[in-house]
Amino acid sequence: MSQASTSAFNTRNRYYNPVSRIQTLIQNLDAELITLCKQCSMPNNVGGNSLNKSSLLAQGGSQHHTHASSANIVVSQVRPTSITNSAGALAPDAHKRQLRNTYRTRVIDAYRNRRIFTVYGNYHTVRRALVRRGWLEKLPANRHAKLQTMSEDSLLELARRGNEYEAVVLSKMINNFPAFFIWQTKGARDTFPEVKPYRNRVRRSQFLDFSTKVGLVGCAEQERWFREDGICGMSYPRVYRLGANSMEERAAFIEDFHHTQARALLRYIKEHRPIDMVDIEHGAVISTTIDFALNKIKNMIRQKEHYSLDDARIKMLTPTEMVENQSFMMQSSKVLQTNAKFKVNEKVMAEYARLAAQYLDQIESLRPDYRWDGCRNLWILKPGYQSRGIGIVIRNSLDDILQWTSNNQNRKYIVQKYIERPCLIYRTKFDIRQYMLLTISDAQVSIWIYKDCYLRFSSQEFTMDDLRESIHLTNNSVQKRYKNKITRDSRLPKNNMWSLDQFKCHLRHVGAPDGTWAKIYDGFKQNLTAVVLASLDETELTPNAFEIYGCDFMLDEYYNPILIEINSTPDLSPSTEVTARICPLAVRDCIRVVLDFPRNPMASTGQFERAFQVNYSVNKEQDGTRPLELNGTQMKLFESLPKLRVNHRSGLLRKILNNVTPSNKLNKDKFKEKNAKITGGKTGSKKLSRESSKALDLGIRTTLNSTTRENLALQYTAPK
Repeated sequence: MSQASTSAFNTRNRYYNPVSRIQTLIQNLDAELITLCKQCSMPNNVGGNSLNKSSLLAQGGSQHHTHASSANIVVSQVRPTSITNSAGALAPDAHKRQLRNTYRTRVIDAYRNRRIFTVYGNYHTVRRALVRRGWLEKLPANRHAKLQTMSEDSLLELARRGNEYEAVVLSKMINNFPAFFIWQTKGARDTFPEVKPYRNRVRRSQFLDFSTKVGLVGCAEQERWFREDGICGMSYPRVYRLGANSMEERAAFIEDFHHTQARALLRYIKEHRPIDMVDIEHGAVISTTIDFALNKIKNMIRQKEHYSLDDARIKMLTPTEMVENQSFMMQSSKVLQTNAKFKVNEKVMAEYARLAAQYLDQIESLRPDYRWDGCRNLWILKPGYQSRGIGIVIRNSLDDILQWTSNNQNRKYIVQKYIERPCLIYRTKFDIRQYMLLTISDAQVSIWIYKDCYLRFSSQEFTMDDLRESIHLTNNSVQKRYKNKITRDSRLPKNNMWSLDQFKCHLRHVGAPDGTWAKIYDGFKQNLTAVVLASLDETELTPNAFEIYGCDFMLDEYYNPILIEINSTPDLSPSTEVTARICPLAVRDCIRVVLDFPRNPMASTGQFERAFQVNYSVNKEQDGTRPLELNGTQMKLFESLPKLRVNHRSGLLRKILNNVTPSNKLNKDKFKEKNAKITGGKTGSKKLSRESSKALDLGIRTTLNSTTRENLALQYTAPK
């Protein structure tokens, strides 16, 4: 064996840093190829097929960036087309053996350093980021499927540095090794859990899986226990689950719908001039409708100020109350939908407007989310486990909502209060897509927020007179099916997306207060922190698990963020110029946080910022059970026990009963015989002799039946 081969063999059995190891392997490969070509070269008399040794030496000393071209020249020279000599025919086989050994060395090195990955789907940014770090890809079955059917020898003949054939050869060699980084779909089975790979899935129970509509409702119910001003708090529209088994929530929704109708009527009165709402002669709505709404809001204020558990219970309405509610709904709908007039004079209407403003201010100070409501009582219905705007409808009729959910019970619909007073840009609705990354280590759960985001616009101008999805749903998967309205403001983007820089420019242009974006971004962090903390009780804390989420927010009229939904598989494709820039950057920064930051706390995390960190520790015994520890001090009720008066008769009875054993199996004759032995032959005596008392005092256990025990009890407890 040559000196170069010997040195390669020695270095193969030692551990090196992966980067320096790869560079050394490349240099050794070139040196070994030169040596191999020298050994397999043709004699000088084979003119055209002889190997130019000086050119090979020059190629072997080339720089790292020309290794691929030098290897290709060597391989082409080792495989001449017109070789007839048997010695020259061995060159291709020797090349394949050498290449196979080199690939096997890379595979073993990757396994020892846990640098084997698998990526499902067209996430090429993830692949490139891992390959640049020296990882080898274990191909899924559907990637290069035709090439994976080829034999290893055929692939080696066509393999070149960085091409598809080389990738398939390496994948075949590492087929029996586990993957230590897995990027998979949400529904895929988790493979190789024993090696704890980096996996882009965080598993949790259905009830608190905030990436679904139903799970986000569960988190909204739990987040109140984790709410802390300035750190975590959730701003989320009121929402109810209207499934077949949710009769209590169904009743709560009906009550909320009636209360919302009352507030909508008062807001209508507050926002209109009294003279425009009255018609003393031909008015269609009487004043008792306003009185009913005022009483409802007044009762709500009283309950919020003096809340108790009894108030949380849903109380069934009496028949009279049901009739009054039905009448109110009909009368108020005339006003809100057809602008019907009230049959009162202007002065009385002005007083009603003053009371309406007063009551609305009081209830909105107790419930800030009521400020998002308008005068239409609109509700949005969403399938519980679907995304991309599928199956979403908007309704303002209680009967229509209940009927829709009853007809689609298999889709687990939720009903959510529609934001009737959103922040608009040039009379157009928009939402904000914000990325969140969740990472789990051996003892920590970290919440990372991406400092960059983008806006998504509707293709139509905002109006509540038309409830079509093209106006109210800003999902890109929905809006790409519609053309932009011709009369829409020309300052809006044609691709319906804005970058964060464009949005900041707009805030300065409209004169928004200083620090508006800082306030919005802080609201993002508080909302997402609250959601994650609320879901931790049902989250599988698997080390090395991580997941990137697409979080959708809206803004109210005061630039307060409102969480709408969270997606576990956000669209990271370059659909527009905006996403073509931000999505690859977010994926690359995700890899930095997951792979680079744990190894080097000083490593760059890109645009990801750690918003919150939870320290946890799960101590498990060897059998896998979690120990239960109780710490405390025994409670002392008395420093010294109180002295009790001793009753000698009860003490004697206790002594007797402690020394006898009840038995119902012995007959009276045996009892008499034993009693006769104890008492000296006197049977049937009603009093115990001194000898029997001594026998009892000595601890002799006597068997008595139930009748005798009762007689003894009566004898020693009867008053003197």
